[in-house]
Amino acid sequence: MLGIALAAILAASSPAEPARSNTESLSLPPHPRLLVDAEELGAVKRRIVTCQWARAQYARVKANADSWLTREVALPDRGSQWWHYYACPKHGVRLRTESPTRHVCPVDGEVFTGYPYDDVVLANVHSALAEGARDCGLAYAVDGDARYAARARDILLAYAAKYQSYPLHDINGRPNVGGGKVGPQTLDEAVWLLPMAEAADLVWSALAADDRAKLADGLFRPAVKVIEGHKMGIHNIQCWKNSAVGVVGLLLGDAGMIDRALNGPSGFHNQIAKGVTDDGPWFEGAWGYHFYTLNALVHLTECARHCGINLYSPRLKLMFDAPLHMAMPDLNLPAFHDSGTVSLVASAPLYEIAYARYRDPHYRALLDASNRQSLYALLYGEPQLGTAPREALASHNFTAAGFAVLRAGSGKDATYLAMDYGPHGGGHGHPDKLSFVLYSRGGVLARDPGTAAYGVPIQAGWYRTSIAHNTLTVDEASQKPAEGKCQAFAVLPGLSAVCADAGPIYDDISFRRTAVLVGADLVLFADQIRSPVEHTYDVALDASSGPLPNAKPLGAWQPPDKPGYSYLRDCQEVKLEPRTGLRFGQGEHEAVLTLADPESTQVILGTAPGASTAERVPAIILRRRGRNTTYLWALVLGSGQAPAEVRSLDVDGAAAKDGAAAMWARRAAQDAVVLITDGNGVVEAGGVASDGRLTCLLTDGVDAPSPHAERNEAGPPKRSLYLVGGTYASVDGIRLTLDKTSTVAIGVQGGRPVWVAGGDEPVRASLEWTPDGVGAPRKLTVSLQPGERKALS
Repeated sequence: MLGIALAAILAASSPAEPARSNTESLSLPPHPRLLVDAEELGAVKRRIVTCQWARAQYARVKANADSWLTREVALPDRGSQWWHYYACPKHGVRLRTESPTRHVCPVDGEVFTGYPYDDVVLANVHSALAEGARDCGLAYAVDGDARYAARARDILLAYAAKYQSYPLHDINGRPNVGGGKVGPQTLDEAVWLLPMAEAADLVWSALAADDRAKLADGLFRPAVKVIEGHKMGIHNIQCWKNSAVGVVGLLLGDAGMIDRALNGPSGFHNQIAKGVTDDGPWFEGAWGYHFYTLNALVHLTECARHCGINLYSPRLKLMFDAPLHMAMPDLNLPAFHDSGTVSLVASAPLYEIAYARYRDPHYRALLDASNRQSLYALLYGEPQLGTAPREALASHNFTAAGFAVLRAGSGKDATYLAMDYGPHGGGHGHPDKLSFVLYSRGGVLARDPGTAAYGVPIQAGWYRTSIAHNTLTVDEASQKPAEGKCQAFAVLPGLSAVCADAGPIYDDISFRRTAVLVGADLVLFADQIRSPVEHTYDVALDASSGPLPNAKPLGAWQPPDKPGYSYLRDCQEVKLEPRTGLRFGQGEHEAVLTLADPESTQVILGTAPGASTAERVPAIILRRRGRNTTYLWALVLGSGQAPAEVRSLDVDGAAAKDGAAAMWARRAAQDAVVLITDGNGVVEAGGVASDGRLTCLLTDGVDAPSPHAERNEAGPPKRSLYLVGGTYASVDGIRLTLDKTSTVAIGVQGGRPVWVAGGDEPVRASLEWTPDGVGAPRKLTVSLQPGERKALS
């Protein structure tokens, strides 16, 4: 299966990046040398003959080029406006274009006209002209038909004659630095300029010297001047600007442009060194911007490669690898920060380039899942991919980017939880520390709301508020930008878990969340909140995968007129019955929530915005008032599942006061004890003693009604003890000691250990127990490699 095939990419540390590319002694090859060179052009022609997908894509390129042979080259009389204005201010949805001056809200049919809407759609006209020029250039390069070169020339020279007369304008219509001429930002200018430069390169040999001079002096150099007039640091926008400047430099043979694009303070090399986190995701933490940045980078990496500059470093490769680690079982990426859900399959064209340059066999599975009908497949695609490796997707901790991914099961029906604990994400971050996305049985069960167009009120009023996310809101005010820290992460047989601290999201509050995935059907949460003064705490949970949960109403609840809360509707307080829980979702995408100490919690059901303010989806809020509190709760996943029973446990020991918490949960014939500490000493709860950051005890085959199962008619229960981030744990008279702070699991049956398994590093584990409780203690020391499991005799 595709998901299995993608999984095995190991995130190795990248070697140090080169500080500079040598541009001083660069000898450029003849044109074409940007999108393709002469050798690659031959390969393109062979693909068109031998590969159906390449033939189909070239047919689309040629059809567009053919359409421009008969279309008038009519440039707009002005530049375009900001894409983010093109949404209904009331409903937050994208408008539907019915004509150049008629823009319609798809929710209620309201018509918008005039500025800025009429100007926004001009971007489509400018883009179509640029793509038309590029496709005409490619058709000329492949077929040699001079008509295509002539039409590409017409478009290019029309812009060369018009470009400098376009007024400089920003997103507010003002002639400020940072604005563009064709578009309202230097970003838009760069995105438009790239296919124009690639088009010029494809027909350069067919242009007269006078035409080349007009293009250089009337279009390309003035556009670069506009773009370079606006300086940015490490940012996705700067990557587009670097690519535009560098590609124009390679087109014109301008060593200064090339050097600035590659080696400047905000040039390509610094973007890769500082913008790409050590485990691969782009630093802004939004998968939409991760791929937006990659789309910018590959323009420059490919054009540079054809000119003798290799920019395909190991660190750049991490940007291709990371999404494969992060993908949900359906090969979509969660909508964290300013991003919607991102389809990996839709991003497959980038992996055509990645496979061509890095030859990593794990990329093949993604290419197999796509139809391969893309420009990059046509230009660079491998005709025969071979068989993709089939290895299971694994839980993964992105320690630099700050995402923890827990997995259980296989294929599209696997269970997946991704928690965001890391850096805020710069200007595209959201106040969502320790929020999570949960996927189960083929679909998302608890989503991240994602983002809206930036130019409408709902973006700041809902999407960029904490209450819109599956996390904590305090006193009805959103979290401050902060960077959290992972305190424990474990992937062990039958269990994976993460424990993370949110960082300084509020002035006088600490928030730590622990999530434990037991098998594929049970998720246990412990949300520990500490403050010296009283606050109102709201833990929100998205329930948009089905209808509003059915629960006993206690009365209407009026949300406050505050950011985020003002978008809630139909709110009521309900009673959470421990025996039935709160069931949400539908069909296989169903879960039932239970909570320890429900009587101390105000449970609120309501609706939140879905795809628009008019579309309403269920939301759950668990509210408490106090100083210190710990929410202990469980989600049982799957259709018609019985709820878990959840209780808090007393914690004993000298270190118990230092932020320790413990819970017991029962589902079917399995008990679970979860013990969380600050790692300052040994504490005890539920029959488990440990100094670990996180300790879990699973007991299978129980039917006793107490938190401490001993045995049933079928014989002694099987127990699994998981020590995470500690050196000592004990249960049933069995003592586990590690030679360093680490992670280990042991299996116990009949009062003795029967297996032992390691975590993510080598460790020596010592076990001591007294068989049947009599006689001399038995001792055993085992050396474990990462992920190794050993049976004990």
